[in-house]
Amino acid sequence: MIDICHGYDAAHSGCVLIDRSDVARLWVTGRDRLDLLHRMSTNDLMNMQQNEGRATVLTTAVGRIVDVLVTLHLGKQVLLLGSPGKAIEVRDWLARYIFYQDEVVISDATGELGQFGLYGAGADALVETMAVGAKQLSLHHVINTDGAWIVRAHNLAGGGYEVIAKPSVIEKLAIDAQSLGAVQASEELYDLLRIEAGLPGAGREISDAYIPLEVGLSDAVSFDKGCYIGQEIIARMESRGKLAKTLIGLRSDSELPSGATLRSRDGGRRGIITSSVHSPRLGWIGIGLIKPDMAEPGALLAVERNGDSLPVTVTTLPFGN
Repeated sequence: MIDICHGYDAAHSGCVLIDRSDVARLWVTGRDRLDLLHRMSTNDLMNMQQNEGRATVLTTAVGRIVDVLVTLHLGKQVLLLGSPGKAIEVRDWLARYIFYQDEVVISDATGELGQFGLYGAGADALVETMAVGAKQLSLHHVINTDGAWIVRAHNLAGGGYEVIAKPSVIEKLAIDAQSLGAVQASEELYDLLRIEAGLPGAGREISDAYIPLEVGLSDAVSFDKGCYIGQEIIARMESRGKLAKTLIGLRSDSELPSGATLRSRDGGRRGIITSSVHSPRLGWIGIGLIKPDMAEPGALLAVERNGDSLPVTVTTLPFGN
């Protein structure tokens, strides 16, 4: 496995392979599998076609995030992809709301299936060699090949796919991908590319501290469907157009400490840094949540580090736009 700088160069010039076995994976089966997921989460899941996928969010009664799920409709079963280490929590959360007449079974597939990601400027061409038609997939849609599911994911450094299969198959496909030019890279590189792409991350922006609309998850929310837990709060925020916080990019000449408070020039608390990394191309960058009145690109904020007040500039997401 190469270091993060060489991995970064490989992603921007070709394709990298990153182990994603820690992603939560859950099987949902039974007649009412989509009905349960529809009534329990933010997106409309009732008219999904086979091999279609949609992102959706489980929320608490006050609209806070439990987890973000990618829901893959694979025919007689649904495969849920969630945050690392969240499989049991998500399973138990959903199980609380299975009614006695529901025909639904939820099981942890995290150990049963393996997963890796293929990302970068050359990911489309490489994956198309593995599965013809893959590069035409819409976001979260699926194609089957050689006993595996290839899922279109968010673009990281120009392209993105998740490959999911049983362990024996996933090992063979990983070898095949590397023989086609994919370079094995670290999970740290995934986080770097995620931040550059401006995507919320597990345990960072995807947290019970925030409401989906605050962290850029509007595409995972339907405002036309019926009730779900937390719907009233989320619908009210959308209809009034007033968020307490909003997701923004941050740039600095100095380190951006995750968890640090962002302040205005007068010292007032304006937000928090939720993710940060040093990019070989962009320098110190981060994702934060701040009050909307300070979210104008080019606005200057400050963060305290080692007793000093360091300047931070607000920018749009994704970085490089």
